[in-house]
Amino acid sequence: MAENRNAEEKAYEAIIAAIIEGKLLPGFPITESELSKELGVSRTPIRNALRRLVAEGLLESRKNRGCVIPGLSRKDLEDLFKVRLITEPNIAFEAAKKATEDQHPYFLDLLEKERECYFHGDSSVYKVNQDLHYGIARLTGNRYMEEVIRHYYWRSELYVLFFDSFFVETDKVKLLRDPDRSESHIGHQKLVRAIFGNQPNEAKKLMEDHILSTLSMLNYHSRLLKEYRGVDLMKE
Repeated sequence: MAENRNAEEKAYEAIIAAIIEGKLLPGFPITESELSKELGVSRTPIRNALRRLVAEGLLESRKNRGCVIPGLSRKDLEDLFKVRLITEPNIAFEAAKKATEDQHPYFLDLLEKERECYFHGDSSVYKVNQDLHYGIARLTGNRYMEEVIRHYYWRSELYVLFFDSFFVETDKVKLLRDPDRSESHIGHQKLVRAIFGNQPNEAKKLMEDHILSTLSMLNYHSRLLKEYRGVDLMKE
């Protein structure tokens, strides 16, 4: 049983890595048989990993085509971030009312891991970001808060994997490897400080700023990528 779980996790992370490395693009078919051969594991853990990624929104299931990475569009991006603006600032507000000092070290550790990811170009930064946003939701003590984020988190993160300057560079924007120049990392630092300073209104405003900053960056970088590489991954 543990072996199957490990194989499933391996397949799960391999698919995400393939996206980060540009091996899988929107609309690209992903099949159990091909992944099984590539990873050297049986099809059962592959199937479970694909189902998990479909449930999380990173992939879509297509009849007779296996799974595909969903198409990306300007409207989809705007719609996703409208939902984020409705939910996450209020989640941060509630988290700041409930956060206790004994929970603080976990978030300080995440911030330090995030810094190290920037310095070393470690793509597992996406895991740190996920843990931070899910962790803030858990601070509220309301399990539905985290469930709400889980419904759209990976769909939103797709845009980050394809357009964030941590993962992709253009002639005008180089790969970002300094956390002190990253608006995202700086935003996370301020947010954690406000939450554990039990400042609900400040935390709410900082989360709103963080989301809007990310949306602006993704829109800008997607247009630069089209100009630089002729890669048009974002439908207008």
